[in-house]
Amino acid sequence: MVAVPAENMAARDRLWATAALMLATALQAADATIVNVALPTLTYDLGGNLELGAWVMTSYLCAAAIVAPLTGWLRRRLGAGRLYAAAATVFIGASLLCALAPTPALIILFRTLQGAGGGVIPALCQAVLHDLHPPQRHGRVLAMWGAAAMIGPILGPAIGGIVTDLASWRWVFLLNLPLGALAIWGMRRVMREDRGMPDTSLDALGLLLLIAGVGCLQLALQRGAGHAWLSSPELLIEVVVAVVALAGLLLRTRQSGPTLLRFVVFRDRNFAAAAFFNFTTSALLFTSIVFVPGLVQGPLGYPATVGGFAIVPRGVLMMLVILLVGRIIAWIDFRFAIGIGSLVLTAGLLILADPDRAGDLRWIIGGSSILAMGAGTILMPLSTYSFATLPIELRTDAAGLYSLLRQLGCAAGVAVMTAVLQLKMNGSLGQHALVHPLTLDPTAFAAATATGLIAYSDCFRIMAVVALAAMPSILFFSPKPRQ
Repeated sequence: MVAVPAENMAARDRLWATAALMLATALQAADATIVNVALPTLTYDLGGNLELGAWVMTSYLCAAAIVAPLTGWLRRRLGAGRLYAAAATVFIGASLLCALAPTPALIILFRTLQGAGGGVIPALCQAVLHDLHPPQRHGRVLAMWGAAAMIGPILGPAIGGIVTDLASWRWVFLLNLPLGALAIWGMRRVMREDRGMPDTSLDALGLLLLIAGVGCLQLALQRGAGHAWLSSPELLIEVVVAVVALAGLLLRTRQSGPTLLRFVVFRDRNFAAAAFFNFTTSALLFTSIVFVPGLVQGPLGYPATVGGFAIVPRGVLMMLVILLVGRIIAWIDFRFAIGIGSLVLTAGLLILADPDRAGDLRWIIGGSSILAMGAGTILMPLSTYSFATLPIELRTDAAGLYSLLRQLGCAAGVAVMTAVLQLKMNGSLGQHALVHPLTLDPTAFAAATATGLIAYSDCFRIMAVVALAAMPSILFFSPKPRQ
């Protein structure tokens, strides 16, 4: 069943709907990072501490991760238009509540609600764009959608910093109101056309298992980065609950058939291979986004402003590469593009892993930018061809699981590699250099810098090995995906 009758839609309505979907995606992506620079002011105003700042971030990401795989079931029940309107309204309403939050407990609650609304948006927008446009335009349209998804994280921290300095951290959330309203208005025609199937049954037990499994897993990965897992009762409980709940969910799906999640999408070779590449590439890309500013601010001792701007060129280049690959992907073998992208990504990681040039800021920015260009070359064909051989009625379910794997990849990459970085640090001096480099005397600072550079180099080298090890999975793709 084609939920969105694109063939009956006027070109102007299709254009507005496409722009609205991209704006919503950019807003959702930006809100994962835009609040970062406002956290010190936010925690001070609400009387919190560093733990509050961590929960403001984690609550949003966990809620988004839980809701993402539910997108397919929600679309079948509500229809694409009504689900989009509901998700965007929840996201906007929660943004307003976040701006008005008077206490730490309420800001965490409202950020959770905001993440629940925003978690639906990426998967739904990706699936609806497939429905709005004919197959021959999927590459170009999804390239623009991918660029929109990149604009949010690139501009988010900068906009958040400017707004916080000129006004207040509360205005960071209020920015979503007019832009979100515009994103809803642009989809008005689609919302009239697609009404869904209200009699779709709800698997209550499956929903509880999904919330417990995905929520605890995401929470453990987000809060466990750099911590000793075996000595933390909280992390151990979260891991055990996640494993038991996800195993129960998988068993229930196999016995009673799919209701909330349709794991049958993994029987498609293209989607299964793309999902694996999506998880791996997201882990490597996001970990580098975290590690590069940490390297610049930690062992090298640069201020936070330099650390933040060190990743701006990579974001711009990645966005341009996504747009370029989107224009030519119809004329090249997508497996070739993924292979070239993997080699370029690996080259960027090896540049960052060079211990002799690790202290050169220009070398770090160059390696990071090359890495991002490789990732952009990989992600564009993955977004296009992961759904090419799937039935239309499974696209939204697949997009939800695809979005979940991307988020879990990001969290897992940071958690694992941060733990490796901690082990590579040589004693308390190296650990101190991660967060307090300027408090050391010159001799100690030089020793800490050397220790930190070697540790980061080793981590980037391990990531390069992972990137190379993932390349043979290209062979699992079908040569010519059916449109």
